[in-house]
Amino acid sequence: MRRPAAVLACLCLVLAGCGATGSPGGDARTVAPALAGTPTPTATPETPVRPPGVNASASGIDRRALVAAHEEALDGRSVTVRTSRRVVADDGTVILDGFRRSRTDGLAQFFSRRITETPYRRADGRTFNVSYWRNDTVTVRRWPDGNRSVTLDTDFPTRQLFDRTGAAAVETILSGYELQYAGTTTRDGETLHVLTEASAEQRYRPLRTNVCLRVLVTGEGVVRSITATYRTDEYGRSARVTVEFRVTNVSDTEVPRPEWVDEALAEDG
Repeated sequence: MRRPAAVLACLCLVLAGCGATGSPGGDARTVAPALAGTPTPTATPETPVRPPGVNASASGIDRRALVAAHEEALDGRSVTVRTSRRVVADDGTVILDGFRRSRTDGLAQFFSRRITETPYRRADGRTFNVSYWRNDTVTVRRWPDGNRSVTLDTDFPTRQLFDRTGAAAVETILSGYELQYAGTTTRDGETLHVLTEASAEQRYRPLRTNVCLRVLVTGEGVVRSITATYRTDEYGRSARVTVEFRVTNVSDTEVPRPEWVDEALAEDG
């Protein structure tokens, strides 16, 4: 009858050995068991600061404040600005194809514009191509005539207005749209805030339908890009319009001095 008691005593000694070990002086040291799968605390990601003019509410977009922030952020910095507008009729006829590019380094600016227009009422298209070069003291214009000759002339800087930062283009493109905030995205390692149209129909004259607008803005308010497409009537024809705006090479734009600048200044002198 003693065998069960002996077995029980041995079992108690074994169990005691799993949870404790001997120590000098005979004192026992209790070891707390490690818990597997214990989650490691992680830092809560910071919410990106919204651009000026973009309020906390989804529809709280102040377009004027956004344009002002864009101009202020790029003022005095070198930058390349590109805008384009293409209008194509339902039958594939190109009604208008316009492209504009400006480059500034803070001291001089080169501006180029080219528009090809083929409205339905004209038998042939019309091409308009003009280039400007400007510094702090003089503005030079290069204007090809219809007979393939080129006109070079100079003007005072105060008489030629230049959209150095693209702010005027942003104001024109976004005018009339009801914008809403649509979160953030990342492009080339840069966090950008996304603005979109609040309605697929905008009350323009003529009416714009199937509107799709996407604006990418930095935290300081630089409008990096705008892409807008919509359907409307141009010259009495149903057409699809695509408008694009891009800001690139911020603080990394060089402005060349074309040969025709010195030619024009020599003629003017």
